[in-house]
Amino acid sequence: MEPKYAEIMTVLQDRIDRGILAVGDLLPSEAQLTREFGTSRSTVVRALRQLRQQGWVRGVQGKGRIVLGRPVATLSTLPRRVQYLLQADRHAECLGARRMLAPPRMSVLLNLPPGDTVFAARYRVTRLDATPLALTTVFTPFGLDRSRGLLDQLENCHGRRPHHVIERLGARLSTTAETTALSLPHRRSVAVSLMTVHDAAGEAFLGVDAVLSREASELNETYDI
Repeated sequence: MEPKYAEIMTVLQDRIDRGILAVGDLLPSEAQLTREFGTSRSTVVRALRQLRQQGWVRGVQGKGRIVLGRPVATLSTLPRRVQYLLQADRHAECLGARRMLAPPRMSVLLNLPPGDTVFAARYRVTRLDATPLALTTVFTPFGLDRSRGLLDQLENCHGRRPHHVIERLGARLSTTAETTALSLPHRRSVAVSLMTVHDAAGEAFLGVDAVLSREASELNETYDI
C-alpha cells in the first residue's frame, strides 16, 4: 500500500500536470491539506518537502509554496556550447555588470516596452590554455545584486525557473573591439549565438548575446532543460 505522504504527492503532482494548480499558483496551506487528506501535519510536511526537493514547488517566506511545474531535465543535457554560454557567470571572467537601457533586439526578445532597463553582465569565456573562446552578455529585466549565480538568483529571488531555451545561430564579421577581446589576428567571420531562456509558462526572462571565435550557419533550435 502506498504511504500516505506519497499519496498526497501523487495527487498534487496530478493537479499540477493537469493545470488545476498552475505555474505560479500558491499550494493550499498545510492546514488545508491536512484536513483534505485526513492525515497528520507531519505527513503533509513530508510530502511537501519531497515535492520541493524534486523541483515541483518552491517555498517563499511569508507566502507559502509556489508551483514551479513538472521538473525538467538539467542543464547537463544541453549541448556543451549552450551550457558554457548560459553558465558563463560560473566560470568566465566578468568584464562588467550594470543596469542599462535594454538594447532594441533584447527588448523584442524579452517582450519589454521601449525604454525599459535591464541588468546586463558581460563575460569573456576562455579555454583551459587561456585562449579566448567567446564574449557573452546576459540580459534580464529582473533586479540582481551580483554578477555570479544568475540562474540561482532568478529562481530563488524572482521565481523564474528555466524550462526551455531557444537559440538562434548566425555569423557576421567581428567588430574591432571583438577582434581585440578574442585575440583574433584580424577582423574575420565569427559565430553569433542569441538565446532566450523561458519559464514553464513560455515567458522569456533571460537573454544571452554571444560572439564565438568560430563560424556557424544560420540555425534555430529549442532545447528542454
